[in-house]
Amino acid sequence: MDVASVIRKRLGCAEESRKFVHIFAGHWILFWRLFDATHWSWRLNILVPTAMSLKLFYKGAIVSDPNDIDVRTMSRSSSPSELLYGPLQFVIVMMWMGTSKFMTMEGAIIMAALGIGDGIAPLIGKHYGRIRYRFPFSSEKSVEGSIFGVFLGTVGGCYFYLYMLGLPMLSYGNMLMFGFLAAVTEAMAPEALDNIFLPVVLNSALIWFSST
Repeated sequence: MDVASVIRKRLGCAEESRKFVHIFAGHWILFWRLFDATHWSWRLNILVPTAMSLKLFYKGAIVSDPNDIDVRTMSRSSSPSELLYGPLQFVIVMMWMGTSKFMTMEGAIIMAALGIGDGIAPLIGKHYGRIRYRFPFSSEKSVEGSIFGVFLGTVGGCYFYLYMLGLPMLSYGNMLMFGFLAAVTEAMAPEALDNIFLPVVLNSALIWFSST
């Protein structure tokens, strides 16, 4: 978080600091290998996300200080209420993954799409995006961000997380399929709800995939 605040101060832009936190928060999944899956203590992997959810709620709904370092780092407009949307949704998904998708292929894929793909896309779109589009109820996206951010970020993230966690590797065809699904889902996600919409849709697809 301190590094993110430095990025915010030096660049004078909230988007870079927000996405720095977004991308590296998703790497929390790499710590799963430190837990013993045969012992109840593996559930402690959600300790940090749980603490963060309480902190975000407290600062976003109760304190509501626009000059707070977390508000300035994780919001676009220094509005405390923004912590209750994207950031809070993200840590709720982390708790969901840590309890029901611990050390699973599904958890790795969802976190790759949400943490890496969705995290990189806005940065690519901001700096290199030329072709803009927008679906009903969603925010404006760029073709470059969807392809080189969400799609390739999800594919690369899947490979990285599955390899680092020692989980069975997906075929390249399936990785590309989930990358494409993540890109389409992120593009159509309702504004301010993409951190919930994307994991729910991917989880439904993965349930269907595993049953076929």
